[in-house]
Amino acid sequence: MIEKDAKLEVERIIRAGEKESIRLRGLGGLAVYMTCPSAVRHTRLERSYADIDLAGLEKDRPWLGKLFLQLGYTPDHRFNTLHGQTRMIFYNPQDGSHVDVFLDKFQMCHTLDLRKRLLEGYLTLTLVDLLITKLQIVELNEKDIKDILSILLDHANGAEAPDQLDLNYLTGLTSNDWGLYTTLSDNLVTLKQFLLDYLLGDEVELVQERIEQVLQTMETSSKSLRWKVRSKIGRRVEWYELPEEVER
Repeated sequence: MIEKDAKLEVERIIRAGEKESIRLRGLGGLAVYMTCPSAVRHTRLERSYADIDLAGLEKDRPWLGKLFLQLGYTPDHRFNTLHGQTRMIFYNPQDGSHVDVFLDKFQMCHTLDLRKRLLEGYLTLTLVDLLITKLQIVELNEKDIKDILSILLDHANGAEAPDQLDLNYLTGLTSNDWGLYTTLSDNLVTLKQFLLDYLLGDEVELVQERIEQVLQTMETSSKSLRWKVRSKIGRRVEWYELPEEVER
């Protein structure tokens, strides 16, 4: 699927859902492509996008099948029967691609509650949510690195806004979850090793400053009792899961 066509298809699906009072928002690499100019034009950050990932609400599950049928998709009946409370898959018979819909939560190395993150006026999850869904991956691959760098290069840290990273929301999560804090911190530190490989000129310093600001804000934010108790156990016990590919 060509990126431009995939972007238009995401918009078509989301607009159709809104007409039926079904809220969907883009996530994953394609959502980064839709929100970050660098993912489109930066020669070192461009990448391919195979399929569409969306976030939705479990309460809309009974109507999602009908919506995608109307849009010309074929449901994966077996998968949706087994996993439909948390995730649904629909195939596009025209090009063989598929749409993966995560319901209420995004579960990979860490579990992220998205029920209140499908905000009005957005086509994708917010920038900070997109960043967190990428940074929570324990074993980053090249596509993940490019996506994270695109977000950090194009958007300043700030409050909740379509063009800013809401650090208050991010630290609200990491100050209550030592495991998420640790994975995000580890990955941000690791990313600094790749800046010269993917960025040009002043971009390196800009992204490094933004990484340092995120790390400092996470470190200095007040931590919950839950965080402090888990921190005493530390890395002796794994704080993440390595997700297995779900059979389709």
